[in-house]
Amino acid sequence: MNKSDHVYISEVEVYDDIIFTHYKAWDWQDHMLRCFEMVINQLMSKVDPVSGLDYYVCKSLIEEIVVDAIIGLKKITSSISHNVTFPNEFKVAAYLGYWWLRHKPVTILCPEKSLDDVQILGNYADENAKQLERQKLIWRLKHVNELVAVQLVATRIFNFNNVLCDESRCRKIKTQGSNFCFSNFDDMRVTILQKLTYYFAYRAIAPKIIEHILEGYTFHPAWGLTGKHWYEQVGEPEGAL
Repeated sequence: MNKSDHVYISEVEVYDDIIFTHYKAWDWQDHMLRCFEMVINQLMSKVDPVSGLDYYVCKSLIEEIVVDAIIGLKKITSSISHNVTFPNEFKVAAYLGYWWLRHKPVTILCPEKSLDDVQILGNYADENAKQLERQKLIWRLKHVNELVAVQLVATRIFNFNNVLCDESRCRKIKTQGSNFCFSNFDDMRVTILQKLTYYFAYRAIAPKIIEHILEGYTFHPAWGLTGKHWYEQVGEPEGAL
């Protein structure tokens, strides 16, 4: 066997007692599972039970997502060129989202039929409207991991229940010649997150791209953040676990 045929494996220290603690890893896993449960419950509530649809989430892959995210973040904290001791939440969300997309831990199970045969629940104006919603549901089921990744990264940064700009503020912006093209800020949020889902499904993505996208979303503070996410210094981090 030639030297080039050997595979060299070296152990990597993942957790520590300061930054990347087991407690933090558990918190990240819990957040991912909450996002998964929210997305899958919304999808399954629209599926007709006669479709025989089920799902599976691999807990081992979720643990691996956290490990891979920590390894990537440690490359930043250990680099003398970055001068980052505590990665901010933009980086954390970006690495968790990226590795979720790489590992895709959720599987939709449809053993007896094609996923394209899934039937939808609900009342619709006509058959065309029903079929349109059914096709949207099928697409979401096929891209369930992308939907969870969007929920994961967005809710690590934003508290969407903390609305900073209400309807009156939105109306004021629309009357000031701002070219604001949405009916309200909720409409803007839906459109932005739909666009992010499209990126996750069809575009080449990397942690730094996700990070910069999330940073850009904070440019207009329509919703409160979940913490002081721009904090990234040497010293005790804001809201350290």
